[in-house]
Amino acid sequence: MSDHKTLTPFDGVLVTIRSEKSFFEVTKAIESSLQRFTPSKLMEYVTHADREGLEAYVAEVSAPSKFSIFWEFEQGSTMRLAGIPIESKFYLVGNAVIARGLFQHTAAAGLGAPVRICVSQRDGEQTRIDMDLPSAFFGKFPEMRESDVPELLDAEMVKVFEDAAA
Repeated sequence: MSDHKTLTPFDGVLVTIRSEKSFFEVTKAIESSLQRFTPSKLMEYVTHADREGLEAYVAEVSAPSKFSIFWEFEQGSTMRLAGIPIESKFYLVGNAVIARGLFQHTAAAGLGAPVRICVSQRDGEQTRIDMDLPSAFFGKFPEMRESDVPELLDAEMVKVFEDAAA
């Protein structure tokens, strides 16, 4: 192994929330409880070095849950075309202001922030919401020990998805 590369083993924790609701009901509940974060709007604030404006925008689009959808990707139609009987959609969910408490420790926080969420349902099965437990994911970074953000995400973000599944 080269001196320029480090391999850091870590234990992850997968959070799986199951729901009796259909895939479409769960995704509708998620999308109605979380607003969309617009990257072009973000860039307006960055271009004008308007930190206060950015923070106000993040607060606006993160209400009432504290989080918003940064990106989504519907993958089920492609899987069905491939013969796999599943509905599947991925989301990147987060809060750019809260994420400062991750990025101040390491830029590699971008590997998990915003947080990846997968909602899926195989034909005949329950809908499930899967995500890495933020504290376990970010715990692999020694620099992140000082941050309280991963535990905040565990408590508050996971609840958003439990509520969508209920």
